[in-house]
Amino acid sequence: MMKSKIPSEEVAVKLNEWYKLIRAFKADESDQLKREIERELEDMEENQDLLLYFSLMEFRHRIMLDKLKPVKDSGSQPPFSEMLNDIEMNQQKLTGLLEYYFYYFRGMYEFKQKNFISAISHYKQAEEKLEYVEDDIEKAEFLFKVAEVYYHMKQTYFSMSYASQALDIYTKYELYGTRRVQCEFVIAGNLTDVYHHEKALEHLRSALHHAQLLEEDYMIAAAHYNLGHCMYSLGNFAKAAGYFEKAAAIFEEHNFQQVIQAIFSLTHIYFKEEKYSKAKESYHRGMKSASEWSDDIYETKFRLLNELYLEKGDQAVLDALFDKLESKQLLADTEELVLDAADHFNKKENYQSAAYFYRKLANIKKRLQSSDCYNV
Repeated sequence: MMKSKIPSEEVAVKLNEWYKLIRAFKADESDQLKREIERELEDMEENQDLLLYFSLMEFRHRIMLDKLKPVKDSGSQPPFSEMLNDIEMNQQKLTGLLEYYFYYFRGMYEFKQKNFISAISHYKQAEEKLEYVEDDIEKAEFLFKVAEVYYHMKQTYFSMSYASQALDIYTKYELYGTRRVQCEFVIAGNLTDVYHHEKALEHLRSALHHAQLLEEDYMIAAAHYNLGHCMYSLGNFAKAAGYFEKAAAIFEEHNFQQVIQAIFSLTHIYFKEEKYSKAKESYHRGMKSASEWSDDIYETKFRLLNELYLEKGDQAVLDALFDKLESKQLLADTEELVLDAADHFNKKENYQSAAYFYRKLANIKKRLQSSDCYNV
C-alpha cells in the first residue's frame, strides 16, 4: 500500500514554529524541530514555495547558531556561501513574504561579514516588503537588526529610533528576554556615543541584571563588555579594564569569538596607561585568538596598536593599516584609532605626525557625518 503524502500545510505550521524558536535563540529545540521537518519534507506533497521557505529558514537557523555559539570547526555544516548560492539560484521565484525574508536574511549575513553598506542596502529592500509581515515579533526583529547596523555605522539617531521601536514590542513578550537585553545594549551604545553616559549605564545595568536572570553566559559577558566600553568613554580605565577582563574570561571559557574584541579593548587600555608589560602579554593573547578565528580585521587593529606603541610608529605603516580598516567601511573604528595615534604623537612631541593624523581624523569625521556615505 502506497504511503500517503504529508500535507504541505502541516509542514508549513512546523516551519513557522521553527522560525519562532530561531528568533528566541532556542538552539537545542530549534535543532530538534529542524531534523523533524527534514524528515517530513521527504514525505511531503510537492510544494516549491515551501521548499524555498525551508531553505531560507535553514539559512536563518545557521546565522542564529553562529551568533549564539560560533564554532571554529564547522566542517559538518555547509558553508554560508554554498547556502546563499542555492537560494539565489531561486531568487526570481521569491515573492511577497519570501522575498522579504530573502533580503532580510541576506542583510543579516552581510552584517555578520561586517559589510555594513551592503547590509543596509538589503535591509532597505526588505523594508519595502514589510507590508507582508503581520507578526509583531517579526517586525521587532527587523527593527532591531536595522538599529544594530546603523549603530555600527554611527548613525546614532537612526539607530536609536529603530532600537526604541523594537524594545517597545519586545517588552510585551516574556519569551524575548534575550532580545530585550540586546536592545538595551544598542540603546546604551548610542547614548554613550552622544555622551549621555549616566543614561547609558542605567540601560547597561538593567541589561546585566536581566542577562543574569536568563543565565545566558554570552549575554552576561556582553553586558560586562558594554559596561567596560561605557566606563572607557568616561575615562575610568581601571573600571573599564575590570569589566573587559570579566567579559574576556567568560567569552574565552565558552569559546565565543567575541573574546577577541574584549582582549583588544583590554590591550588598548594597557597601552594608553603605558602598562607595557601587561599590554605585550595582552597583545600576544589577542593576536593568537584573532589568528585562531581567522579574524583579519582584529589582526589589523592589534597590529595598529603594536606599531603605534611598541614599534617605530611609522606613518606609512600606520596609514596602510588604517586604509585596510577604511576599505571595510569601518570608519568609526578607524576614527577612534586615528585619534589615538594623533594624541599619542602629540604627547611624544612629534608634532608633525600629530598634525597629520589630526587632519586625517577631521576627514574621517566629515565622512561619518555625511549622509551621502550611506545613500545606497
